[in-house]
Amino acid sequence: MDRCRKKGVRVDERESSQDIDRIAARWVARMDRAPLSDAEAVELQQWLAGDPRRRGAYVRAQAIWMRSESARALGPQYDPTNFQPVVAPTPPVKRRRSFVSWSGALAASLVIVVMLVASLQIPTAYATAKGEMRAVPLGDGSTVTLNTATRIKVYEDEGRRRIRVLYGEVLIEAGTNATTLVEVGDKQVEASAATFVVRKLDGQPAQVLVQEGRVVLAEETPSASLPLAANTSASLLEGEAQGWQLQALSLGQLGRELAWREGKIALQGETLAEAVALYARYSDTAIVISDPELAQTQVTGLFAVNNPLGFSHAVADVFDAEVRHEDDRIVIARRR
Repeated sequence: MDRCRKKGVRVDERESSQDIDRIAARWVARMDRAPLSDAEAVELQQWLAGDPRRRGAYVRAQAIWMRSESARALGPQYDPTNFQPVVAPTPPVKRRRSFVSWSGALAASLVIVVMLVASLQIPTAYATAKGEMRAVPLGDGSTVTLNTATRIKVYEDEGRRRIRVLYGEVLIEAGTNATTLVEVGDKQVEASAATFVVRKLDGQPAQVLVQEGRVVLAEETPSASLPLAANTSASLLEGEAQGWQLQALSLGQLGRELAWREGKIALQGETLAEAVALYARYSDTAIVISDPELAQTQVTGLFAVNNPLGFSHAVADVFDAEVRHEDDRIVIARRR
């Protein structure tokens, strides 16, 4: 008996066309969330080879998915029922029978499209520009707050919410009614009634910072999963030692890590060079430290993320430096 075990779906030899369309749509949705594993790729090929109708359904599902993503790019005001594409004039139909046949085929195609769109679990994408912060309620008491230059996708996966962090930093306040699954790279985090931050920044290891609640670093086997307590940071190690490195955070450290929610950068002994790198996440106005020794000076204070000039003047006053404007950048230099 030919079966496909994907998310609890069983497909028998006598499966209907609707069953095939539904499973094809699920495969496409699964591939959009993340690349298939080797085992899943083999399973997909076996399923496609099991019935001649499956490959056609799979191709249709991919086409519908791409069209749905394109429709989202047209904005929230897009209404496919009112959308009027520009088409070239067509010659009049000479025979009524051909027109009736064509109309019937079109109606059948529209029925397939509606069925596939209904079965596809299309994600909703949320993003912020550099310097922007955005809070998005997700329902059932859950909220996500996106920091600067962040992009995520949110799925409803058979009754369970799934959030994929593509890049940036997001604060997730998971409700109590259901478990939220968060994907960062090839790792997964499960949370319920929790407040925590997920970071995925260029050149830095992925991070999870737990403020409160139940958060678990999920693995393939439940026994290998790692629960995180409140006030804990987990950083993903890369290379041969891949795994999570845990660190307990004091309330002061956690407060500084979450200062961006108030539009602030909290520094406690970071070098001036590190502070400048933080500002680069929030503003296109570059800050340049002309003196290498000055760049290694440690800085402490609370500064507004949207005011790189004010930060530069504050630093210059403390370290007896000067601020210059050169083209579209700010230069901090030792006084001559």
